[in-house]
Amino acid sequence: MTIAIDLVLATRPNASTGIERYAINLFRAMRARATNVVAFVDDRSTVLDDLQDGSMIKVPGGFRGWLGLSRTAAWRQARPRALVCPAFPPSPLLFGTPVYRIIHDDFPWTRGQAMNLRGRMLFKHAETRMAPRYRDIVAPTTLMAESLATILRRQVATIGNAPGIDLSTAPAPDRSQPGVIAVGTIEPRKNYAAVVAMADALPAPWVVRVVGRSGWGPVAAEWESQLATRAGKLEWHGHASDTALLALYQHATCFVSMSLAEGFNMPLVEAGSLGLPVVCSDIEIHRRVAPPWARFVPLSIDANTLAQTVADAAATPPAADAVAAYRHQFSWHGIAQALLARIG
Repeated sequence: MTIAIDLVLATRPNASTGIERYAINLFRAMRARATNVVAFVDDRSTVLDDLQDGSMIKVPGGFRGWLGLSRTAAWRQARPRALVCPAFPPSPLLFGTPVYRIIHDDFPWTRGQAMNLRGRMLFKHAETRMAPRYRDIVAPTTLMAESLATILRRQVATIGNAPGIDLSTAPAPDRSQPGVIAVGTIEPRKNYAAVVAMADALPAPWVVRVVGRSGWGPVAAEWESQLATRAGKLEWHGHASDTALLALYQHATCFVSMSLAEGFNMPLVEAGSLGLPVVCSDIEIHRRVAPPWARFVPLSIDANTLAQTVADAAATPPAADAVAAYRHQFSWHGIAQALLARIG
C-alpha cells in the first residue's frame, strides 16, 4: 500500500509560495527514497510533469478538488496507508487514513486577525478541529514546534526545512549593480511598508525588487499605487518561476526581510545559501535560521537607517567558506528520511 502526499492545493496554478514549494520538494525527496510514495496533484498543474514514473496522480484541482479528494476513484485505487499533508490541512471528508501533518507556522493563531476569512477558516479553525485526529504533527523548526504544541495541546516534533528551489541551477552571480531583493506574498505579516519606505531612502541607482504573488490586506489593495509612484525604484515581479527567481537572487547585492513573524522564512535561507548579504528584522525565528553574517534590525528602524544598513551589508559580502558551511545545514534528503522513519 502507498504513502500518499496531498498536493492538490499546493500545485494549483500560480500558487508557489514557500509552503507550496516545501510540499513539492518534500515529495520529490521522499519519492527518491521510497517507491511506494505517490502525490495527488491539481490536474491543471505542470510543476511535476518531469516525473514519468507513475508517482503523480492528477485529480480535479482547486478547493473543490481538495474537499472531495477522498471521494475520487483515484483515491480508492491508490488505497493509501498514510496521508502526508505538508501544505494544507486534509479534506475534512477524509476519514480512516492516518494523517501526518506538517504545520509551518503559528501565525493563524497568534496573528490571525491579519488573515482573510478563507485563510482563517482553513489554517486556524479547520486545523484546530482536525488536529486531535492527526496521527502525527511536525513543524519545520523547533521554535514553531514548541509554540504549536502549546496551542494544539499535543506533541509536535521538529522535521526541518530547506531551500525551496534547486540552488545548483543558479546562474553565475552578477552583483555589479546595487539592488535589493525581497521575497514573499504581498500581505501584512511581511511588513512591506518598511521595504517601500527603504526604497524611497536608497539613492540612485539602487532598485528594490519584490517577488511574490498578491495576497490580502491593505498592503495588497494599495500595492499597484505604491508601484506607480516609485517607477524605477521599486519593481514587482509577481509570481516568478524558479529560473526567474534564481536570476533575481544572483543579480541582487542584498536580501531584505522585515517580516513581523515567520515560521521559517525560506527565501531568507535561499538568499543566504547563495551568498547574499542579509538584512532582516530582529525576530526570534530569524535569529535561529539566518546566516551568521546577517544584520538584524529592529522593527522600529527608520527608513534612512535601514537603507544605510543595507548599503553597508552589500559592501561586505560573506566569505565563500562561510556560505558553504551555512548551505550544508539544510537538506531535503534529511527531512524526507526523518518523515519516512516516523511513518514506518
